[in-house]
Formats: sequence, C-alpha cells, structure tokens
Amino acid sequence: MLNRASILLSATALLSSAVALADIYKYVDENGNVTYTNSPVKGAQRVYIEQPNVISSGSGSSGGKRSTGTGTSRSSNDSGQKVSAPSPANFPKVDSATQRSRDSNRKRILQDELANEQTMLNDSKKALSEAETTKTAEEKANPSKYLERIGRLRENVVMHEKNIAALQKELSRVQ
Repeated sequence: MLNRASILLSATALLSSAVALADIYKYVDENGNVTYTNSPVKGAQRVYIEQPNVISSGSGSSGGKRSTGTGTSRSSNDSGQKVSAPSPANFPKVDSATQRSRDSNRKRILQDELANEQTMLNDSKKALSEAETTKTAEEKANPSKYLERIGRLRENVVMHEKNIAALQKELSRVQ
C-alpha cells in the first residue's frame, strides 16, 4: 500500500519528466520582440520537437529520469578552473547526435536573440540621438521631463548593450 508521500513523489517525478520533454516555441509579437516559450502561442513557430535518446551507461534503473547533459558534471576548484568529474555509473546519458542537435538548436536560438538585441540596440541609439536633438514644448517648459525621457532612453541603450554582452558570452560557451 502506497503512502501519501510516495504518491506525491511519483506524481512530481512524472510531471517533471513531462516538462523536460516540452517543445519550444518562438513567438514574434507586433513590436518585433522575440519570445521563446514552452507553451504553444497562436502564431508561434515550434523550434525544438526532438525526443531525447537516452543511453544507459551501466546497470540499474534510471528511475524514469532523463539527462539533459552529456553525462559529465563540471565544478570549479579553489583556483576557479573547471574540473570534470565522471557521472555515476547508472546515470543516463544522451547520445552524441542528440547532444549535437541540442547544441545546434541552442546556438541558433542564441544567434537569433543576439541579432534581435543588436537591432533593438540600433533602434534605441537612433531614438536617443533623435531625442537629444529635439525637445517638445512641454519639455522646453519643464526641463526635468526632458531629462527623464533622455534617462529612460539611455537606460534602454545600456540594457541592450548588457544583453548583447551576455548573449555573446553565452555563445562563446557553445561548442
């Protein structure tokens, strides 16, 4: 007879494995903003449909869990260098073709996001440049409104620059 805790644990494991296998959708809204989600949205394009191929690397059961990596965990030592540690013998592994496909999808998504951010950065810089040369009548009467608008536009430029730097850093990690 199953107790309540084991039923809850089993339900959680089933739900988490279903989420791990969810498709990825790319949605572009009317403003050109790109969003990636695991929920189907009207007008969204499915990006990632593949079911992972799990290879058992030893005896024993994986307990229904699926791996999202290559079977090697990484951590840092005291000097900050990356150290590879082998996975346990019964840890499920993803075959190399599946991992290459995942890496390829990840790289493509990051490149799409980078291109989108660069476009938004250029648009933000253009809007800032135009705003710096023009003042509305209200802004001429109240200079603080002009400073607020310019501040918001500068913050927007800085945000896009930071996003680009983060995406470039992430892309440098992709094989």
